[in-house]
Formats: sequence, structure tokens, C-alpha cells
Amino acid sequence: MYECQRCCSVEAYIHFGSEMEKEVLCIGCYNAMMTEVLGVKVESYPEGVSIRDAYGMVRYFSIKKRLHSGGISMVAEEFKSFGYRFAVHGKLECDQGQLFLQLIDKAERAMMESFIQEGRFPNGQRYYSLKKDRLVGIVESNREEDGTPVLIVDGKPFTWEEIGKLLMSYEGFQLKVEAVDISDEIEWIDEE
Repeated sequence: MYECQRCCSVEAYIHFGSEMEKEVLCIGCYNAMMTEVLGVKVESYPEGVSIRDAYGMVRYFSIKKRLHSGGISMVAEEFKSFGYRFAVHGKLECDQGQLFLQLIDKAERAMMESFIQEGRFPNGQRYYSLKKDRLVGIVESNREEDGTPVLIVDGKPFTWEEIGKLLMSYEGFQLKVEAVDISDEIEWIDEE
């Protein structure tokens, strides 16, 4: 983690400027700077929330709001490595309270559906399978291993080897992979 070059907070993660003159800022200092540039103030918002998932487990999230020239972004990130993460985006003049409620609603809806179910063979060996022949996850880098990314599904990390084994029951089927921005909604066309 970096130290903010303005307030000395150790929560600095925004790299701002050119390669020659890069400044590392915390979210508070960055938003204060953008408020001066854009004339839009960041309204007060909760910095953390708890939301229950599809399994009844309470998940804890940090909330970050960020101003930028294209609008306002809000991100809810679970307080654990390789956990859930959700984001929404609004225009600069949007109702920031509504944007926060939109983020919470998105997280609640997304966590109500789980995609992988765990089972055990008679010999006790664990296996995973897809619930509705579909899968949604977030690709994350895995700095602890060899750098091969993991896929976060249902708030848990899965290696590509585990995903490959999960998909073996679909051998011979077509596979559709679609990358969607984290702030966009994923919509399914359910055939009745």
C-alpha cells in the first residue's frame, strides 16, 4: 500500500498525473482535488455495509465513491481477499444518495443467485457443478501464485483448473464467454 503524498494516509491507491510527475493520493484527497476541478462535491456516504448472500451468510463491504470527469463511481468491495465486488456509475449531477441505493440493490440482487453448487461423491471427494448452466464471476489477478488469474464466483476464488473440471460435464457443448464492465448489469434471457 502506498502513502498519500498530500495527507500521508497509508490508504493511497490512486496514481494521478503523467509518468514524469505521478502523484499517489488517497480517495479523500483525490475527491477533494476533483471537487475543485469539476465543481461537484462528494456527499457523505456510509464507508461500510453488511449484506446477506444466497446462503444466508453476512458479507461485509467497504464502500468507496470516486469523482472523475465522466461521472461518479461507487464500489462495494468485500473485506476479504478474493471476495465479492460490485460497482455502479452515475453522471456528475446524479443524486448520490440514489447512486448508493442502486449499488446496494445491485449487490443484494447479485448475491441472491449462486452459480456453483458443491457436492460429494460416495467416496467423500468434493466436486462442483453449475446450478443453471451459467456462470458469472470476476477475473482477479493472483499475486500469491504464479500470476495466473482466478475467477471469483459466489464470493469465492476458483482457479482455472477448478473451472476446467467444473466445465468437463459440458464436454461437446458450445461455450459463450462475454466480458462485461463491473458497473454494467448482467442480464439473462431465461427460457421458460
